[in-house]
Amino acid sequence: MPLPRNFKLTADKRARLGTQLLRLAKRYERALTERMARWNLAPTHYEILKVLYAAPDYALTHSQLAEAMGVTLPSITLAVRKLSTLKLVGAQRGADRRSRIVSLSVKGAELLSMLYETYEAFAEDLFTAIPDKSAKAMEDAIGRLLSRLTAMEEARTASAA
Repeated sequence: MPLPRNFKLTADKRARLGTQLLRLAKRYERALTERMARWNLAPTHYEILKVLYAAPDYALTHSQLAEAMGVTLPSITLAVRKLSTLKLVGAQRGADRRSRIVSLSVKGAELLSMLYETYEAFAEDLFTAIPDKSAKAMEDAIGRLLSRLTAMEEARTASAA
């Protein structure tokens, strides 16, 4: 059924905002991926190295990594497998034998320092377009949107079960 000519999209501006955020995220990821390509890594790999560097004893479980990064366990497992293959992290079983502990290797820490300069310089250059006060407001708003999406996904999963 076609829409009538006088149909008003009341959520059009907000829907457009979602599309713009999606476009920004895709372009940002593509730009970062290009910068990480010479090391055969993706932005997620860099984030894992950075989170491990900030962790006590430079080590976390897969679950802790997933929670810290806001991604799923399967995503962490795949990324850690690649980082292990490149000898950038080590992995071992936890005390309860079900958990896996990932630790940053010396090689991983050395590469992180090179990646840090590349990654952070790019982010700094891009995000200087946003004043600090506005950046904080955007960060808060994005956090609220991500929380809301998580709640919506959980509600949908619960109703499907």
